[in-house]
Amino acid sequence: MPALLTDLRHGLHQLRQRPGYAATIILTLMLGIGAVAAIFTVYDAVLLKPLPFTESARIVRVLRDQPPVRSSPIATSTYADWAERSGTVFDAIGAWAPQTLNLTGSGAAQRLSGYQVSPGFWAVFSQPLALGRGISDDDETSGEHVVVLSDALWRSSFAADPSVVGRDIMLNGEAWRVIGVTAPGFHYPADARLWTPTFLPARPADRGNNMLAPVARLAPGVTREQAQAALRGITEWQAATFPDNYKGLSARVERLGDLAAANLRTSLSILLAAAFLVLLIACANIAGLVLTRTQSRAQELSIRRALGASRRALVHGMLVETLMLAVVGTGAALLFAQAVVHALLRLVPDLLPGWNAPSLDLRVVAACSALMLLALLLFGLIPAWRASGADPATVLGSGARGQIAERGQTRARRVLIVFELALSLTLLSGAGLLVDSLYRVASVDSGLRGVDQVLSAGFSLPAPTPQGNEDFLTAAPRIKAALAPRLDAVRARLLEIPGVTAAAISNFLPASGDGGFNGGFSIPGHEVPDTALAEFRFVSPGALATFGIPLKAGREFDQRDGQQGTFASEIVVNQAFVDRYLGGGDALGQQVAVYDGSAKTIVGVVGNVHQFGQDQPVSAEVWFPVRTVPLGDLRLAVRVRGDPLALAPTLRRVLQDAFPDMPVYEVRTLDEVTGSTLRMRRFNVTLLGAFAAAALVLTWVGLYGVIAWLVAARRRELAVRRSFGATRGHILRLLLGNAASMVVPGIVLGAGGALVLGRVIASQLYDSGGSQPAILAAVASLLAALAILACLLPARRALRADPMTVLRND
Repeated sequence: MPALLTDLRHGLHQLRQRPGYAATIILTLMLGIGAVAAIFTVYDAVLLKPLPFTESARIVRVLRDQPPVRSSPIATSTYADWAERSGTVFDAIGAWAPQTLNLTGSGAAQRLSGYQVSPGFWAVFSQPLALGRGISDDDETSGEHVVVLSDALWRSSFAADPSVVGRDIMLNGEAWRVIGVTAPGFHYPADARLWTPTFLPARPADRGNNMLAPVARLAPGVTREQAQAALRGITEWQAATFPDNYKGLSARVERLGDLAAANLRTSLSILLAAAFLVLLIACANIAGLVLTRTQSRAQELSIRRALGASRRALVHGMLVETLMLAVVGTGAALLFAQAVVHALLRLVPDLLPGWNAPSLDLRVVAACSALMLLALLLFGLIPAWRASGADPATVLGSGARGQIAERGQTRARRVLIVFELALSLTLLSGAGLLVDSLYRVASVDSGLRGVDQVLSAGFSLPAPTPQGNEDFLTAAPRIKAALAPRLDAVRARLLEIPGVTAAAISNFLPASGDGGFNGGFSIPGHEVPDTALAEFRFVSPGALATFGIPLKAGREFDQRDGQQGTFASEIVVNQAFVDRYLGGGDALGQQVAVYDGSAKTIVGVVGNVHQFGQDQPVSAEVWFPVRTVPLGDLRLAVRVRGDPLALAPTLRRVLQDAFPDMPVYEVRTLDEVTGSTLRMRRFNVTLLGAFAAAALVLTWVGLYGVIAWLVAARRRELAVRRSFGATRGHILRLLLGNAASMVVPGIVLGAGGALVLGRVIASQLYDSGGSQPAILAAVASLLAALAILACLLPARRALRADPMTVLRND
């Protein structure tokens, strides 16, 4: 123990003598370990950990693929066929359909994401209830309004009162009896706050209104492939029996966990690989720094050896010093990784699924720390052991403060720098490609004008739901009678707000990424493919002025449209619809059979909008008057003078005063809404750019350290050259040549790595194929410039030293 305390004191003294070295090692450990630990923590939570459901590996989604749509919902009769004919491949099968409900009577009105679910839904998830019961077959057939609350809603709106089970609550102005509360942590679908029956037995046989999303639990021993084979037989029977409804139908079985984060798998895999590259650069950097540090202490070790210290004692002291750095560096890495994880969750809170909250994985930290420690020991203790065994007389007589520039160790340092440069160039070029791609996407015209002057919000009106044997089409008269007058009143009130120049209501905000309400259509006199689909959008008068969408021909909707009858007889289409299905000709007056199957007249043509992101193709669109919208969950927008966000409090207050049962939420500028379609690209650019910057800093530090050591080791030679007349330019060219011998191979190897990385991330790029050579050249130039800087700084110090003084001291 006394010997250990002595080594600890000596180690602290050595580190205080070289604070720059200690700080660099700790910073390198922090960046290398912290980057991998943070990204793997998110990767593990999203892609590796099982979902928090009982035997979650057996839970699957059953998806309908029927050109031109993929992974889409199914109709009620389709679900009935699959449930009845699937035999024993499933232990349980259920279905859900989204809905929006307004909760009143418990403080301010709340808009809640709810789901209609079949009784089998609860069996699929093994009855995840803390209080009461789930929805039963009797509930499905009785038509009684019953509801199951989520644990989060129960706690936030009902103070976790157990007596709420059995009481009525008001949803969309109607009484619903609470029959259960889910267990803490259960939320499926992810945003579910409550669940109600689907009332499927009372609904008419329907093979065209696709609204249900099936979910099932595989029977023990049944594989996903076996379940899919069983469903293949069912879909083939459906296609043969009902050819008009099921042409091209197939079913696909996917594990719920695989679907939960399918859109993040590629991005997180690329970012995890980038983090490992940073870790490798950090290892190489530490190896070079420790090797240089060990050689610089050769004289000290020889003196201590001459004074009687054993080789074991010397190496043990250096081991203690190394472990001190490793412990402090790992602690800093833990704090850094935790901060990065929190930053990621703030950066993209709604991009990451909420099944498993990311928590720092200490196993990864331990593995990365072990790798770093190996580099510390391998490149520190082995040279230290060799240096401590050298003849003290030889070392002390070698000059240059005892620095022995052993050829093998010098070559090792050079190889490490080449390795770091290659990895840095690879990462920097990848980040450059993503930045270039983001710039190109953002430069694409979205189709909107002046979005920074538009304030938007969501609002929810209580709408009647289909009852008994109704579907949305047969319930449309009741829905319109309830919604249309209130929609007129909401828009009129918006126009009365001071500073508002235009106002509109729609079911989806433009260029927001929201949509998916689509359907087929036919055009008399024109051949329309069976697979043709158009996006359906319901908009109010004033939409073009509010959203900044140009009118190409005809007119937009006015107060006359949607007044008569249940369904509008007038529609507006976008230019893409005209180009694809009307040959680009005159569309005004053309008849289109769409939505409810009746013929409707085109009265206007509007400009194209990239509804699902500027990197996505423009869809064909059919617009209907908002007075005929079948759902009460809608969006509003107002164009204002001045700062839109300054109007947000007024907008909320005015609407809540006028319509107290109408929740208003997500008040944002339209600029923010449209920018959200680029979130995934910004996420990738931010993280890969941060990793590339860290790699660049580490590489430059390593390169500077090696060049500074080489210059110091050669200062006697440089002094001799200057004494014999060598000019400053000659000395600089000599040192730059040494740097070039490391930089050029590193750039060549890195260029190969950059080309490979470009192919790996090709799916994340947008129209960047021709820019890769320019980006590669720019990154190579940056690294060359930093190498010159790393060379000039120590060269300047060497050239300022007096040659005679250097020779006399050595």
